[in-house]
Amino acid sequence: MMSWLLLTIAHALFWEEQLPQRTARLPEGSDIEFVFITPGNFAMGSTGDEAHRDTDEGPQHTVAITRGFYLGIHEVTQRQWIAVMGSNPSVFCQPAEGEDLLERPVDSVSWQDTQRFIEKLNTMGLGHFRLPTEAEWEYAARAGTNTPYSSEGDVHRFGWANSRSMARTHPIGMKSPNPWGLFDMHGNVWEWCSDWYAPYTAESAENPTGPATGKDKVFRGGSWYDFPYALRSANRHRHPPEIGFTSIGFRLVWEPSMYDARIAYLPGGVRMGFVGVPAGNFLMGSPQSEGGSASDEGPPHRVTISEPFFIGTHEVTQTQWRAIMDQNPSVFSENENNPVEMVSWNDTEEFLRRLNALNLGGTFRLPTEAEWEYAARAGSTTRFGFGEDPDFGLLQQHAWFYSRAEGRSHAIGLKKPNAWGLFDMHGNVWEWCSDWYAPYTDDQPITDPKGPNTGTDRIIRGGSWFNEPEALRSANRHRHPPDSRQTNLGLRVVWEP
Repeated sequence: MMSWLLLTIAHALFWEEQLPQRTARLPEGSDIEFVFITPGNFAMGSTGDEAHRDTDEGPQHTVAITRGFYLGIHEVTQRQWIAVMGSNPSVFCQPAEGEDLLERPVDSVSWQDTQRFIEKLNTMGLGHFRLPTEAEWEYAARAGTNTPYSSEGDVHRFGWANSRSMARTHPIGMKSPNPWGLFDMHGNVWEWCSDWYAPYTAESAENPTGPATGKDKVFRGGSWYDFPYALRSANRHRHPPEIGFTSIGFRLVWEPSMYDARIAYLPGGVRMGFVGVPAGNFLMGSPQSEGGSASDEGPPHRVTISEPFFIGTHEVTQTQWRAIMDQNPSVFSENENNPVEMVSWNDTEEFLRRLNALNLGGTFRLPTEAEWEYAARAGSTTRFGFGEDPDFGLLQQHAWFYSRAEGRSHAIGLKKPNAWGLFDMHGNVWEWCSDWYAPYTDDQPITDPKGPNTGTDRIIRGGSWFNEPEALRSANRHRHPPDSRQTNLGLRVVWEP
């Protein structure tokens, strides 16, 4: 029996012509299928003369979706929920003749419940899953149409509504799909979106994500409980995020890693996901003009990474550490999907020794400092992997840091990944590197640097929940003695199969 699984992603970039559909392989064969939604523009909301229109569907306004995304072909089923969460919250789980009850959409889940599901799913090494934004949802539901529904004719041909639903949900895929191959965008269950609810404005928008805070979360699509007009593409509804109903479920967006991915299976079936990083070169360090720059970040110098490598999609979690070490040293242990902390560089070497003794194929090690910065930058030349962010307005979407972390680490995968699919390269916990610390010597090009042969301190990178934003920059360097243990210090692993 194979002790590790290689997941091959056929193309480095995802274009509709090459890879229109993808399947996320969950335990027990409960796969989730996705279709690629191409970028484009649409008129969001409804016109003033649309029948049964609600006032909050206007004013109609132009929205640009500039990034393609994968959207679930179906609503998340009860079988898929059980595969991830181990239980079934649904009310409509009674047998019905001729139906696979677990193929019905999961129901009675609150918005907060969906976040717990997604948090757990994101630890499985399959990429990054999330709810669609309200704009993404309507764009996909319309599928290029500007009519009340994405299909013409009898609503009951493509949607479950109250007069034909027998007062319950039904297995996914029984009605006709919309023009983009999506089922049950009209009816069956409402679908949670990521946005807080707010009225529309008339202004055009690009990739809107809704307000930063609010009282209610948006859900869309109508349900088995509703009259047909509630199933219109533009119809909006909302509820507090802690409340679930028998008529509400959800659908997922999948943002797979850009490059080949691998999963190492640890004892107890614990997964550790890795993303392939291509060979290449980059400018390491920062100029003195960079905001927050420290003197040991210069001079900037050209570094070549001559061989591709696999690096952990996430920081090593407490669950993964326990699977190898049979104990958890962490202070913030209330959630074992948090990154492990209170581990010294010496501790990480013992972890890696035991991990390599499992003979999973190849070698596990810490990244070099150069590999770490190369992966953190993910092709960028800016302060952060996602841009300059001069006022740190975007940082909270990508990182846990001092003023936004509530004085502790947080579960992996809750913030946005970088362009190469790596999470928490900025913040959460610092990450040990293999190198001894030394100042950069000059601006001459170098290939595959590994640092000096000896030293006093080992390099740590990335910043943490305890630090101010400047410490989270891609070029920032810090160091600790190899026997140092801190509540904001963990690790990320490289795999050389």
